[in-house]
Amino acid sequence: MFFIEVIFAFFITISFAILFNVRGKLIIYSGIGGAISWLFYLLFTKEGYSYSTCYLLATAITAFYSEIMAKRLQTTVPTLLIAALIPMAPGGGVYYTMLYLIQNKYQDSMLKGMETSIIAGSMALGIILVTTFFRIFHLTKR
Repeated sequence: MFFIEVIFAFFITISFAILFNVRGKLIIYSGIGGAISWLFYLLFTKEGYSYSTCYLLATAITAFYSEIMAKRLQTTVPTLLIAALIPMAPGGGVYYTMLYLIQNKYQDSMLKGMETSIIAGSMALGIILVTTFFRIFHLTKR
């Protein structure tokens, strides 16, 4: 089952990379990044980590991949990273937050909204940690 989900993540990421005007071979590298992000998310989930930890670690690994590949391919990190994070984007959480709000299920809406915010914050923290590490590394290297 993991294999099928990772393959779908690859193709979903490629679709969004095309939508975001990523060109040439960078589309494939974005797809690989999306597959990596979903693979590690599934692995960490299977190991029993909390959702926030799974998202943090998977995002950090994806950001690390994007930093390395951007340097090798001489492109910007967001070119690879933004599309690669699409499989993990908490869009469903936002949808259910609004659905519960419209249905006057305020407690469910608050819970789902908090869960979605924690996931988004974990993803942002993963990106910040890796980006900061690479900046410090490159400044120290100079």
